[in-house]
Amino acid sequence: MQTIKPNILIISNMGAKPSAPFQGKFVHNQVWALAPLNPAYHYMRWHSDSLLNKFLKYPVFLLDFIWRFLLSRRRFDIVHVHYFYPTIYLALLYRALRNRRLKIVVTCHGSDIYLYQRPAKLYRYCATKVDQWIFASSALRKQFSLPVKRAVVLSAGIAELYGQSEPLSWQQKSIDLLYVGSLDVNKGMDRLLTILPELADKKVVIAGSGPMLSALQHAARQFPNVLVVGPKDSNALKQLYRQARCFISLSRHEAFGLVMAEAMASYTPVIATATDGAAEQLQHDVNGYVVSQHNDEQQICSGLLNAINELFQSPQQYHAMQLAAWRSAQPYLLSNIARQLQQLYQELADE
Repeated sequence: MQTIKPNILIISNMGAKPSAPFQGKFVHNQVWALAPLNPAYHYMRWHSDSLLNKFLKYPVFLLDFIWRFLLSRRRFDIVHVHYFYPTIYLALLYRALRNRRLKIVVTCHGSDIYLYQRPAKLYRYCATKVDQWIFASSALRKQFSLPVKRAVVLSAGIAELYGQSEPLSWQQKSIDLLYVGSLDVNKGMDRLLTILPELADKKVVIAGSGPMLSALQHAARQFPNVLVVGPKDSNALKQLYRQARCFISLSRHEAFGLVMAEAMASYTPVIATATDGAAEQLQHDVNGYVVSQHNDEQQICSGLLNAINELFQSPQQYHAMQLAAWRSAQPYLLSNIARQLQQLYQELADE
């Protein structure tokens, strides 16, 4: 019997805005990787930093969904929701009005669980309507306290181009420490500002945007070894990853941390604070170093500096760590993630 491909709609409440031009890009990339399935895609297209947007973005998101999908002739069998709450309401609305047999898949990315550790009744009710859960890491799965019908651990995936470069030796690289991502307190930018005076002999490159951008730019004017380059596209990031001797992640909370996987796919070891994402990806002293967060901020910053010094004192072991980093990132390439998602969708459709 011929297998019928399900009609799939992917929904994400993440979209680019001026302060975060690449926000939600990983979901976009996953949609592109699933192109053989011809999925429809609904994401928060009207997104800015204005106060008006803060109050109206979800009403506009809902009205756009009603116009483009509830009133469309195309009928979907599966809705895949990225970021569980409150995005789940769109999937439930579609099930109620268009397809009572709709299967709902949810990918949890972190704060949709971290911010709801004492879930209210509506949150718990919505959770009972999900057919398939996907968690970005095993540790994030453990954080979710509600019962689930079925669940898998699967990252959003990283672009293939990050795994398509040859490794550079320690001597060939020109950047000592690289950070890529949002420039905010959760990502530990205050910690980075604290340790910068101790890194005067190392070239530090910071790529990204966010509320702490101006503070980091001010620090860069004080320290000539620090370069703040702003947000970069995938091709530019690939070159930064390749040129970096080390990638640093200072996050307080991190469900997975795709940038760590991107760096490791580019043969760059990672130094990271202990988060769910670091636990999922890093083996201490194998493909990087993990710094405990069960201390005060001064001790955490000291731990980061100690890890940096340890890595930089052992160039003879660096090549082995590069290879270990590259191997550990291979399961997270988009081709592998897309293949697993297609199988998951088909199993749900066949039920």
